Amino acid sequence: MVLPVCSFIVILSACKKDDDEPVATEFSKKGQLVNTTQEVPPIVSPSTATGTMDVTYNKTTKLLSYTVNWAGLSDSITGSHIHGTAARGASAGVKVPFTIPNRGALTGSYSGTFTVEGVLVKEDSLLNGFYYLNIHTKKNPAGEIRGQMEFK
Repeated sequence: MVLPVCSFIVILSACKKDDDEPVATEFSKKGQLVNTTQEVPPIVSPSTATGTMDVTYNKTTKLLSYTVNWAGLSDSITGSHIHGTAARGASAGVKVPFTIPNRGALTGSYSGTFTVEGVLVKEDSLLNGFYYLNIHTKKNPAGEIRGQMEFK
């Protein structure tokens, strides 16, 4: 009779261990491409602009941090935003505007943070890649470079 009881205890302890696995609270992805080919609709004025984006999201603090680097814009910056919700190849409205201090910088870097409050930006959509960062210029007012925020 002792053997069946021991087997039962071993099975229960094995199940308990799975429940104790740590849950990820921070998600980060560095070096994501920000470029002209991701723009929707396609850019109107030729451009060789490109860049990268680093994003980090903390589920506990609900804080998203991002850094975008760009080079070779065709003209001065007229706007910079995070748009959503939209998958790659689709467009969406502005959710979080941000102002790059030197709007004439054809090459540069900008970092920012914002709180994912669940109304304008929703955590599940963010973690599933449905927001993107966009930089607009005088020559490409609908957007010159775009990068999808992805964590996978």
